Amino acid sequence: MAAKNSEMKFAIFFVVLLTTTLVNMSGISKLQVMALRDMPPQEALLKMKLFPSNILGSCNDYCTTNADCLGVTLCPWCKARKSPSGYIYSTCSLLP
Repeated sequence: MAAKNSEMKFAIFFVVLLTTTLVNMSGISKLQVMALRDMPPQEALLKMKLFPSNILGSCNDYCTTNADCLGVTLCPWCKARKSPSGYIYSTCSLLP
């Protein structure tokens, strides 16, 4: 009977130790990330050209000509828009 109690105490101690180790290790691997909600159009256009993520194209992608909006997409037209800060940029649009 005393052996069962010591085994149970050891099992509880082992579970608590394992849990605290896992929680502590998960705190080490956390990274702090800062991101912009609305990336300025110049940087977004540069990012799109350097790292194309959607080969097929999509609406609201930054563009300079209609050729930038080609692909299997519903938005084949490059349309000029104005940002709240007053900067004029172009995005792919459904209507010309």
